[in-house]
Amino acid sequence: MASISHIHRDTAKRVRLDLINSLGTENVPNQWMHFMATVRQHLPEVLSRGRPTRQAIDASVIGALGFPSWRELLEAPTDAGGLGLSWSTWRQWSRAWAVVQKYPDLERAPLTAAEINRLHSDAKAASVAMPTDMAAVEAFWEEQEKRREIARAETHTALKVRVEALEASLSASREEAAHTHGTVIELRRQIDQAQIDRKQAEQRLTAAQQRQRELEEKTTQLQEQLQRSQRDNQRLSEELRARRNRSFWQRVQEVFSPQ
Repeated sequence: MASISHIHRDTAKRVRLDLINSLGTENVPNQWMHFMATVRQHLPEVLSRGRPTRQAIDASVIGALGFPSWRELLEAPTDAGGLGLSWSTWRQWSRAWAVVQKYPDLERAPLTAAEINRLHSDAKAASVAMPTDMAAVEAFWEEQEKRREIARAETHTALKVRVEALEASLSASREEAAHTHGTVIELRRQIDQAQIDRKQAEQRLTAAQQRQRELEEKTTQLQEQLQRSQRDNQRLSEELRARRNRSFWQRVQEVFSPQ
């Protein structure tokens, strides 16, 4: 915004009033274009790329009205000196305005910003040239509607075929279920018998585990007895070695010593 130099506050107020008046009423489809044209007239820099400097903001209509950015001026309520327009709406209008600038004939078309954006998106998706006047727009919309009708018809046909296939599959499944009913009963009988067998096996396993515990207890007792016997044998062996190692006189003294 360097090209705007120190706008007087009275001038800024008149610009704001023009912007508010250009918002008009929602009953006019292309009223948004009048607003965008007014922005282009008074604040062309907000439509250009790049972020304006703080000095440029201060010297512009935005700064003269006491706002630090275009967004804050845009979103501030009208009773607070702003324009009372949401940022999402401004972004939608900006995208549509960029399309209109590429195709100037659309600037006079009674189209909303949403319609312009959708028109541009649909034309790109269909890989066709962007309609540039209302006659072309209406023809394009008519063609799009025909394509949607064809797509809906194809979808309906595909769904019908799918439903018929599912119904046939369901009928076959019912027939198969009827044929296998006896098999199901037999399988249930086998399952019941298997549960009985499993219960009996669990009982045998419990008894075997009990016997195993008893054997383990018996084994433990025998091991303890063996260990005691080994200790006794060790003690006797040590006493025997001690006796053998005594001298002749020690053995004589032991014989004749009072007990």
